[in-house]
Amino acid sequence: MLPFSDQQFEFLNKPAAGYQFSTHPILPRAIAGERVTTQLNMPLAAGLDDSVRPIVSSLNRSGFGTPSIFSIDVGAGLAIFDLHPDDEYDERDLLAELTTPSRRVASVGALAAVDWAAGRNPAIPVPINLVIDDRPINYDYFNAGQLRAFLRHLDDQCPGIHTDFAWTPSHTRPHREYLNVLGQYNTGFVWHGFLRHVDHRTVTDYESQLDAGRARVDEITHKYRVRFQPVMIFPYEKDTPRAAELLRRTGFKAKVESMGGSPPADYYRLPGIGNEPLSDDQFSVVFRDSIDLLTRDRMLALATLGMPVIALAHPRDLSLRRFRRGDPTAVSYFDSVLTFAAEKSLRPMPLEQIAAEVPAAR
Repeated sequence: MLPFSDQQFEFLNKPAAGYQFSTHPILPRAIAGERVTTQLNMPLAAGLDDSVRPIVSSLNRSGFGTPSIFSIDVGAGLAIFDLHPDDEYDERDLLAELTTPSRRVASVGALAAVDWAAGRNPAIPVPINLVIDDRPINYDYFNAGQLRAFLRHLDDQCPGIHTDFAWTPSHTRPHREYLNVLGQYNTGFVWHGFLRHVDHRTVTDYESQLDAGRARVDEITHKYRVRFQPVMIFPYEKDTPRAAELLRRTGFKAKVESMGGSPPADYYRLPGIGNEPLSDDQFSVVFRDSIDLLTRDRMLALATLGMPVIALAHPRDLSLRRFRRGDPTAVSYFDSVLTFAAEKSLRPMPLEQIAAEVPAAR
């Protein structure tokens, strides 16, 4: 370990029953203390003294094992030792690497070191948001009670959770009781189309549609005293580069779409709180995931990377559609996400604020 230390260790490569992340301050908050049970071979450093601080250690039948990533204090800094091989991989695969338990451990050492050197604060939790499309709609009667039960359940599971509803501007006559219920909880509204709920690839005149939509939104906000965030979710998530460019030019801060697989490489590293503020004219693309993709491993990977956890749903998933009989199990649709958010103390935030932390779209 020279020149950082005169101690020596024995290098081993042995099967392990899993691994444990320590609470080392260099680790992202989301992953610190995590214990992962999985069969794998791990490179290990045997015979280290107490001056070493483990970052990741193997697990065996008796509990904690031998470290594979560790640090020692050197003056005012740290020397980090990571025994995992420096395999070549595409940066776009980083989310997949961190999602897979057997491969996660090999990526965390370098990630933590880069963040530490860059001055990021790993203790800051990532944002959390729930998004429900196609709400509210005109004359949405008879389900305000179901909506209240659903929102109460969300808040019981994760106090303060923020839910954004995607509102199509052509729906100018929502049921007031529906809006009254929303006003009692931490909710907000974003745009769901320029004017109507259509595939925007079929729209020929975006400018006139947006102008008409703004007129409807002005009417809605004046009549019902609500606010639309300058964030767009296109119906069916279908749009064109020309539609996105119009959003940029007309004051929108972001559009939101499903991630599907991996996001662009420049989306991974969100700026930390305390960094220089982003420009007022920034336009971002924010990614969300459906519940079937948001496993705990994926949420852990997202949070380790500093990326927001955004879960989407549609009214059919939640028994919130008009005239539909309530399903008592529908209130638990987001429970896996809420459990993770509460466990990791994620930051509930509206989409507009999340967009301000996401790198600008290129």
